[in-house]
Amino acid sequence: MVNSSGELQQTVTPRFRGGEGHARLRDLTAGKKPQNVRVFSEMTLEKGCSIGAHTHTDDSEVIYILRGRGVYDDNGAAVAVGAGDTLIAYAGDSHSLRNESDEPLTYLAVIVKA
Repeated sequence: MVNSSGELQQTVTPRFRGGEGHARLRDLTAGKKPQNVRVFSEMTLEKGCSIGAHTHTDDSEVIYILRGRGVYDDNGAAVAVGAGDTLIAYAGDSHSLRNESDEPLTYLAVIVKA
């Protein structure tokens, strides 16, 4: 199966997971995810926008930053992150991500069932 980029819809979600501002998302599977995949999306946070703190209970998330810089809260520790960094939240981990820079922060997010 091929999902052409021109067919992928973008949505804007205000206060994503309780964060500030909004997040722009593109579901890269066009809703046709394999059974164990919950999310495979390209996400963008503009300056001042964030993904609110949340805990993964029965899944794990991998984030790969494509462009921009941000601050990642990794189980309570603030870490500066940028393009080329990979962030991992295992089941039981808590995390959030915010863009404090002037340029958009764009990343791939993959969430799989534990």
